[in-house]
Amino acid sequence: MSRTLASVLFLWMVVPHAWAQDTVVIRLQGRADSLLRAWRDAQAIANVADSLERERATAGRDTIAVGHLRIIANRSPLPLRQAAERAWPAIDSLYGSAAADLIQYPYIIRAIDPDTTVQRSVFHVGLEVPWDLDLRWTTTLLLANVPVPPLDRPLADWLGAPLRPSLDPADERRTVYLQLVTAPSQAVRACFLGVLARCADVLALGDTSGLLERWYPSPPERRALVTESFGDFFNHGANAQAFQACLALSDAACTGLLRTLPPGTLPRPLAYAARATIVREALRLGGRDSYRRLLESDVQIGERLAAAAGVGLDSLVGAWRNAIVAARPTAVALPWWAVGAAFGWLAFFGACGMRSSRWRL
Repeated sequence: MSRTLASVLFLWMVVPHAWAQDTVVIRLQGRADSLLRAWRDAQAIANVADSLERERATAGRDTIAVGHLRIIANRSPLPLRQAAERAWPAIDSLYGSAAADLIQYPYIIRAIDPDTTVQRSVFHVGLEVPWDLDLRWTTTLLLANVPVPPLDRPLADWLGAPLRPSLDPADERRTVYLQLVTAPSQAVRACFLGVLARCADVLALGDTSGLLERWYPSPPERRALVTESFGDFFNHGANAQAFQACLALSDAACTGLLRTLPPGTLPRPLAYAARATIVREALRLGGRDSYRRLLESDVQIGERLAAAAGVGLDSLVGAWRNAIVAARPTAVALPWWAVGAAFGWLAFFGACGMRSSRWRL
């Protein structure tokens, strides 16, 4: 009898609690389903609104086709066809087979009179461009706004800016060459001298742990970071004492301060152009499908670039460094008479200085 009573009491206490839990779960599930339906409805309405806006923006416009580029624009003096003919080879060489997808994503351009004060209708899609742009600026506009899907988050964060085609890749490589020979970093100088492991470090292509010591291996470099790049940030509050110790040549204090920086704040030894050029080199080595392989991979950045290039990471880094070194700016050759003129001016100013009263006894 006591067991039966205990069972009844147990069920009396537990079953209502279980029912209450089930009721809460069902209620929360209903709310989640309702929010999902509302989100889908809002997405459908947004798609319809976007489609209607695109139809309004493209109605009565001309379509310019160059390669797989499609440009929908109103009639104007803007040199769109000539610009597209210049831009398409650069776009095709960068994106390879992926450039064929651009036929589905046309530019929508509205050329406007920059001098008029007449009020005009507002469009929420496409680009509004003054019609007095010359060919160079129109081409740059097309290259800067290629309608490709955005890069995934890890690749975009590493690169630091969108990857766009360039009309002059050689100029970009010359810029990187100047970075290699002028950057205040021993790791960058080692890369310039041919140490490929240091090149991979300064480009952040491998393991990203311990980047502070690999990017800035010497105490003077770390002290310069603290005092010049982050002086205003560290020289107050709880960090003031450590900042003064860093000024007094304590490398432990300097390193400790730099370790407190939020992730991604540490200045990179090389600027965006260096990372962009190694991506371009990987796409060049990998052939027409390399851009698709780059986007489909989800491993570390170095491995992704190597997979896109179809070669090992060391081979890719070596090819990149060789291309950068080969882009060294050409030295300016002075004519023979320039040397004589320089010595003549030196002699003239020296004679003037000797005749000054400052040099008389």
